[in-house]
Amino acid sequence: MTVLYEPDPRDLADLGEARQPNSFTDAVFGRLPRADQRRWAELYVKALLQTPGKKSVRRLAGSVSDSPTASQSMHQFVNASPWDWQMVRQDLLRWVERTTGAAAWALAPAFIPKRGEHSVGVHRRFDPFLGKATTCQLGIGLFLCDGEGPLPVDWNLYIPEAWVTDPRLRERARLPEGAGGAMWAQAAELVGRATSWTTGPQAPLTADLSWMPDRGAFLAHLSRTEQPFVVEVPETLTVRAASAPHLPSPPLAVRRLLDTQGATMTSGEQHHGLDILSLPVVLPGAPARQPRLRLLAQRRPGGRGTRIWLTNLVDRPLPQLLPLMRQPRLATAVVNSLSGDFGLQDFEGRSFPGWHHHTTLVSAAFTHYRLRRAGVAGAVG
Repeated sequence: MTVLYEPDPRDLADLGEARQPNSFTDAVFGRLPRADQRRWAELYVKALLQTPGKKSVRRLAGSVSDSPTASQSMHQFVNASPWDWQMVRQDLLRWVERTTGAAAWALAPAFIPKRGEHSVGVHRRFDPFLGKATTCQLGIGLFLCDGEGPLPVDWNLYIPEAWVTDPRLRERARLPEGAGGAMWAQAAELVGRATSWTTGPQAPLTADLSWMPDRGAFLAHLSRTEQPFVVEVPETLTVRAASAPHLPSPPLAVRRLLDTQGATMTSGEQHHGLDILSLPVVLPGAPARQPRLRLLAQRRPGGRGTRIWLTNLVDRPLPQLLPLMRQPRLATAVVNSLSGDFGLQDFEGRSFPGWHHHTTLVSAAFTHYRLRRAGVAGAVG
């Protein structure tokens, strides 16, 4: 990785020297209760931006301070200092809201490879991006999407049942009460928490749910809570056609449903050269009065399968849905950048608070960099 920007010499000042005010860091970290926490937060973000290669705590500390104790102090700040990461993320989210035209959410996974078994929440899981099973942590990120692309604002760490039920693991990782649960529920908690922080109108959620094994329960939750959504799903998802509500249709995998509807779906809505078919559906087991959903199918050229989306924005015209349908892939690209360029996967992450502290600071660093590059007022400095 190349250095993302050359630091101002003032950025490398010792902690004891007066720092220059920065509206971004003041807005995001200003509510941390102690002055040393605020200073280390700002230095950690700067270190993430200016340290090339692997971003270990030792290398990060060395890039912002000549003090021989800087690495120990930075490690203490990230792993042991009792600061509220949710409060910082809330302030980050609200800063993004104030300074951008964010109008949608994107949910995306972060598969963080691990070699050992000591990192909190580590387990074996199939990584669809690598196409094989890996030992990893699974982070679930929520992004606010604007004209500059998705910006990370909140995270959950998936905690498998084996970690929840083992007192030794819980104590070692400092897992709080309530950590864990079904994957869909952990994703739903993330969405509910972050949307409760917003001050603007309710924004639609976008996601590619192919990685989520219990995606059906997650979709049912979104429908029940009337959260607007446009999500990509695999052809194996089970739905029911809703074209004739007085004649209930049997649940079918989307692939089978499209085959049975083929005679009536020979052409779809055209937009920018895309041919997208639309079909009203409901989820299996849905209550009688549940609003209908809209299934959108785009056949890949050359018979390479079909991309499928499901949405409850049934009255939105296709041109308004297409930008939302693109956001999950953009969010995946951001996760790759967070992992490769901003140190997301370089943190050892043995404790639950440490993992959340690190991902919060990585999110702040990425957002500062992206909006600084776009020339957003307040992000320059």
